[in-house]
Amino acid sequence: MITALVIGAMLCLIRVSAFVAFLPVPSGRTIPATVRIGLAVAITFCLAEQHAMRFMPAPGLSQPDVNWLQLGWLAAQELMYGLSLAWMLSMCLVPIRIAGAYIAQEMGLTMGGLASPQDQQPSNVVTNALDALAGMIFFSLNLHHIALGALGHSFARGSVASGSVGVLPEFRMVLDQISRIQEGGLVIAAPVGIMLFLFFVTLMVTIRSAPQFNFFAIGMPMRVAVGTVALMLFLPQLHSGLAVWMKQVAQYGVF
Repeated sequence: MITALVIGAMLCLIRVSAFVAFLPVPSGRTIPATVRIGLAVAITFCLAEQHAMRFMPAPGLSQPDVNWLQLGWLAAQELMYGLSLAWMLSMCLVPIRIAGAYIAQEMGLTMGGLASPQDQQPSNVVTNALDALAGMIFFSLNLHHIALGALGHSFARGSVASGSVGVLPEFRMVLDQISRIQEGGLVIAAPVGIMLFLFFVTLMVTIRSAPQFNFFAIGMPMRVAVGTVALMLFLPQLHSGLAVWMKQVAQYGVF
């Protein structure tokens, strides 16, 4: 009885740990590893009481021998299912990074890259700022409740004792969501991007007409200044666009 309960709790911990470790908002280098470990253990403690009991044998039956090969297969399934949930929920943040990269490119800020606080990929100031804003929107809209609800519902759809993972969304729905990521990033960045594009065209025409104006000496500071003003003017539109895409998490709450 105790062995089955411990095995069921460990399988729950594997799925929860994979979900917490790769979910974008609570992960990243800025969050200490002890906080992520504590969060995974706390969630497992809440879920294992109900779902780990399903791994125990029926009353009147003896405890079967532990099959380590089967346990390894179940652990791999739990790990992959937790990673899949975290990956699909992280799709709501990809358009935000695309928007930040596009705006930074139009402002000329991609010449000097920065280290992203979320991963090892190169980043820029605009993307980091939009990531921080998206994190605040994520918690202000209580989307972390939906994410944790999706994790809890995954155990109801695919128990650790069933030997199979839960039911994932249809491939068509996932493919449609991925295909709209690039479009969503451009829609978020559209107000600022259009203003920067028009200014860049005007700047090129001016330099063409007056070659004495140096592009790097005059044009680059002006692009940064116009981009900064555009970000301030269209901040409400950026906030609305970010909120719309952050609410895409709700579509995955049925896992």
